[in-house]
Amino acid sequence: MRPISFHKDAIETDRLILRPVDALLARAMLENKRAAADLAGAALHRDFPDPVLAEMLPHHADDLEQGRAIVGWGLWVAIFKQVRLVIGGISFKGPPNSLGEVEVGYGVVRAHRRRGLAVEGTGALVAWALRDSQVGRILAHCEDANVGSIRVLEKLGFLQLPGTSKPEQINLLRWELTRTVWWRQATRA
Repeated sequence: MRPISFHKDAIETDRLILRPVDALLARAMLENKRAAADLAGAALHRDFPDPVLAEMLPHHADDLEQGRAIVGWGLWVAIFKQVRLVIGGISFKGPPNSLGEVEVGYGVVRAHRRRGLAVEGTGALVAWALRDSQVGRILAHCEDANVGSIRVLEKLGFLQLPGTSKPEQINLLRWELTRTVWWRQATRA
């Protein structure tokens, strides 16, 4: 694994800077892309946020403002350093639960896919989460037809779990990565 730098307000990899999204940035991403660029420290790609993320942003901002969410355990923007451009997002669905589990999700705009950026960014955020002693297991879900997402999870060492997350979501695969597996991989690299 390549070096990752953890800073107070960012995570940095070879090609990416990850910044946690606070309520102000979440609202700006929907209402004023210029203000969002100033807050993020990079312009937003014209396809970011996608419609699914755009629908979630007001709820993310509300949850942060109401104290129902914690910055860092929600959305992070992925900035491609080469062009100072927000090209995607990586998120947790909240802080660790009582079992020490967190769920991660990720997305990169189409124009910047197939470059390993999702692996690099998601791997950095997983490493950040596993620095917290409360986290023992990272979960993820993806559709069985989403070959790119499956490859990201496989490259990061996630193992597919049997069954689906909900009976009505037959094509939604479940994945996990334990602290033990992650650190074993990290020490080999």
